[in-house]
Amino acid sequence: MKNFIKINLNKTDSKEARTQRWKERARWTIFSVIILSLFTSNIIIYFIGSGYSGLIVQKKNEITDVKKQIQDLQAKGKNLSKQDIMSFADLESGRTLWAKNFELLGKMTPDDMALTGLKFNKRNKKLYIEGISVVYKDEEEYEVVHDYINRMKRNSEFSNKFPKIKFRQGSLKKVRGQEIVHFEVEAAIKPSSKKKRNKRS
Repeated sequence: MKNFIKINLNKTDSKEARTQRWKERARWTIFSVIILSLFTSNIIIYFIGSGYSGLIVQKKNEITDVKKQIQDLQAKGKNLSKQDIMSFADLESGRTLWAKNFELLGKMTPDDMALTGLKFNKRNKKLYIEGISVVYKDEEEYEVVHDYINRMKRNSEFSNKFPKIKFRQGSLKKVRGQEIVHFEVEAAIKPSSKKKRNKRS
């Protein structure tokens, strides 16, 4: 009777094959996780982008509404200015060219600012300029007003008639989440040469 020893030659191959299969599965698992992560990230980015787009559109609409309100107030301001211009008629003899000064004010006024009133005090010879303006997030509360005053001072034609220009008062108000500043600027008229001569005499 012959005794045979059975040797399983496939045993080693099976172990290597199993190891290879596990490695392959691990690679596919990692690959699937990466793909899924990228897909999920893209979806999240898409929704975040959509949210920001909606927010931007909303802010643009709010700014449009605010600008419309400013234009409405500006229209009212123009009506007030016409009345004031009529009251300035008696100063014609003083050779103060109000029409030219108002034109200069209009040119110096930014697009996101509106003048709502002009008042002239005959006693102290001072012009009071009232207005409103949008205040953006990266700006200080009254930065836009001081910039406007500096524009007036830098304009030699205007500052020659009004050498003393200063911020008088102001207040902040929120309109649909947008900050609006109400302000008043004081501009003193340059004394006439006749008055100077009278003082000297």
